[in-house]
Amino acid sequence: MLDTNYIEKLTGYSGSTVESVLEGFIKFVQLELRAGNEVEIPKFGVFYPKEFGERKSRNPRTGEHLIAKARTKPRLRFFDSFEKSIQDSDSTPTPLTIPPTIPPTLTAPASVPPPVPAAVSNRIWHIVKDGVAIPISESELKWQITPDTLVWTEGQDGWKSASEVPKLKYLFS
Repeated sequence: MLDTNYIEKLTGYSGSTVESVLEGFIKFVQLELRAGNEVEIPKFGVFYPKEFGERKSRNPRTGEHLIAKARTKPRLRFFDSFEKSIQDSDSTPTPLTIPPTIPPTLTAPASVPPPVPAAVSNRIWHIVKDGVAIPISESELKWQITPDTLVWTEGQDGWKSASEVPKLKYLFS
């Protein structure tokens, strides 16, 4: 069973929105496979229809010989990169923790942010942009935040203005 809570936290979309998108995706795949088309999902795999012709069959209860109808079965072929990613322990994604309540944005991003020091960590921060919490690496923060941008501070005080986060002060000095 797919846990939509993870997708909700990752994207910031509501549970009903996530479920609607997934339902729409499933219907799209069904329509394409019925039409004999493949559906490719980049970095994941390809859904494709497999045709099975008529064949001789037998009713196991009565032993009667039958002809089974031709049918189409859905198949999924994973890309090698996806299969490798679940085998490699180094590429295991870390669980994302975004709080369930996301406050509205306060300001637009700065047009010309200060330079980032050479020793910037590759830490992932969560910021509010257009009313949605998004994950972003610290090296990209300079292009995305202002002193008033809300940033999630794990284990500290929750949502704070970027200027109030000691580890981000270098962006505004």
